[in-house]
Amino acid sequence: MNNYDSRVLRASKIGHPCNLNIWFSINGAEEIISEQSSRILELGTILEPVIINWLRTDGWTVKRNPIDSSSNQGISLSIEVAGGKISAHPDCVISGKDTGLIIADIKTMNDMSFRRFKREGTIKAFPNYADQLTIYAKALSNIGLSISELAVIAMNKNNCECHIDYFNFEPARFEVLRERAEFIFSCNEAPEQGDRFQNWCCDYCGYSHLCEHSKRDTTVGDIDIPSTDNQNISNAIELLKEARELATVGKDLEDEAKTVLDKEVRQQNIKSVRTGNIILVLNEITTSRFDSTAFKKLYPDMVKDFMKISTSVRYEIKNLQEAA
Repeated sequence: MNNYDSRVLRASKIGHPCNLNIWFSINGAEEIISEQSSRILELGTILEPVIINWLRTDGWTVKRNPIDSSSNQGISLSIEVAGGKISAHPDCVISGKDTGLIIADIKTMNDMSFRRFKREGTIKAFPNYADQLTIYAKALSNIGLSISELAVIAMNKNNCECHIDYFNFEPARFEVLRERAEFIFSCNEAPEQGDRFQNWCCDYCGYSHLCEHSKRDTTVGDIDIPSTDNQNISNAIELLKEARELATVGKDLEDEAKTVLDKEVRQQNIKSVRTGNIILVLNEITTSRFDSTAFKKLYPDMVKDFMKISTSVRYEIKNLQEAA
């Protein structure tokens, strides 16, 4: 691993949940990026000018900051902090007829991430993006450019839907990021993962081959958990994990839709409505259910007499760190 007199932390990295990942990055460690991740990044780069053209078509004034520094058109800024510097290369600055300058970053997302982004906003759904833009805004203000808002411009790769989420620059957020950067720069040895760490980080980390935390014991209690080379089992586990994630998202989406329909349809006493080829019909249903909780309280001994014991299997999905 190389040592640098003036180490650089990229703004896109500063919001990463793992201190170790950032520490490896600023110290020049080899990062192994999977072919799939490389393709995702490449696709995002290819789609950026397309999205910018769409913004211009919609009436936005866009000043793009090209990634290719050889064009001499892009700007690369930095913020000096104790121990090194934070580099910033904003995607673009946009402005509308009724807006000031907005520093914006362009992201492409899968359908699940995009829906969460629209529902929760940048700060809650993707705080690392908010951190990245906070650094951009501070760097631009340091050179005298007044930024009115920050924004993430996201495109759903499934259907090309776009959404812009706006939020304000928060000086307190920048101070937290500055302190975090200075702490990691000050570490002569690999630090702990930190209180922002999340278990999913290890699944996508390009430094796992160097990280001692990824070489952890897979024994849970007295049980040693074996690995498998059976592709059918691996595929089935991945499928089950994905299905449960989709079920969670589906429940959130259903609740979101019902909130709107309760207000706009049910409370207006509308019994049916059509949109395109889809018909929504409201049916009031009255059901009678056995109150098992009340029965157990009143007749606990009788419950035992009629209790039937059965055995089933529950498949539990855990990440390696959760299991260890």
